[in-house]
Amino acid sequence: MTASSVGSGHAPAVARGVKLRRGRGWRELEAWLYVLPGLAVFAVFIAYPITANIVASLFGPHGDVTMANYRQASGDAVFWTAMRNSAVWVVLCVVFEAAIGFVLALAIEMYIPRGRVVFRTLLFLPMVITPSVIALVFSTIYAPDYGLLFGVFDSVGLGGHFPAILGDPATATYGVIAVNVWQWSGFFVLMYCVGLTQIDRELLAAAAIDGAVGFARVRYVIWPLLYPVTTSLVVLGTIQALQQFPLIFLMTEGGPADSTQTLATYIFQTGFVLNEMHYASAVAVVLFVLSLALIVVQYRLGRERRAHA
Repeated sequence: MTASSVGSGHAPAVARGVKLRRGRGWRELEAWLYVLPGLAVFAVFIAYPITANIVASLFGPHGDVTMANYRQASGDAVFWTAMRNSAVWVVLCVVFEAAIGFVLALAIEMYIPRGRVVFRTLLFLPMVITPSVIALVFSTIYAPDYGLLFGVFDSVGLGGHFPAILGDPATATYGVIAVNVWQWSGFFVLMYCVGLTQIDRELLAAAAIDGAVGFARVRYVIWPLLYPVTTSLVVLGTIQALQQFPLIFLMTEGGPADSTQTLATYIFQTGFVLNEMHYASAVAVVLFVLSLALIVVQYRLGRERRAHA
């Protein structure tokens, strides 16, 4: 074999290698070109505002770098009221929305042979109604002198004992939470319906043969299989509850006596009403850290449960 033949034999291989490397490089560049618009949107509308908010929270009113905003929050009674109310919102909204959503989805998918689409649509309708309309309607329903609930109480002779739900610090928060649960339960129903349709019917039939019927089938077969759906819904419900602003502001404006104040409404009040932007930024950072911590904990718990399943 001559040197020329060896060189000619290797030349096509080298050319193919160069072409292959160029092909891989182009594919990587093409992938980045697809991702770049999404990264740009994330950087402009998410990463930059979060960074700017964190930086703003570290400045005092005279432009000096300080932790005074966070020290102010630690001694602010209204801030701690907002923290407590936000925790109540997360717990009650997520628990009731998940429970109602699961029960209604189970009834629709397992025990209603026809008209499932109609039921899903009707239950999801509150999600597409604007919060201003919902707030106006339920404020009228809760009205202590002429509302729908007052009419029900009055019809049985208890009109004089009807409470001012939105005007009483003891009941205002729960009245607004009930409206939020009514609006968001349909979303949970829809997600659980999707999860139920993915369960193999042969698996349910096999469980029935083994004696898992009625509540036992739900407890030991259906509910564990829907755990990934539940985890996702808990995360989404937590974020929604912590960031809920329109319903609270339109129905109570954080009152009476700050009894319905949450972190979201307190950020608006301190920033745009009291014009304390740096302090509002500090409260927003607390809300961001709290949301992130809850989501991380929920995802880790879900991953550990799936690992031990």
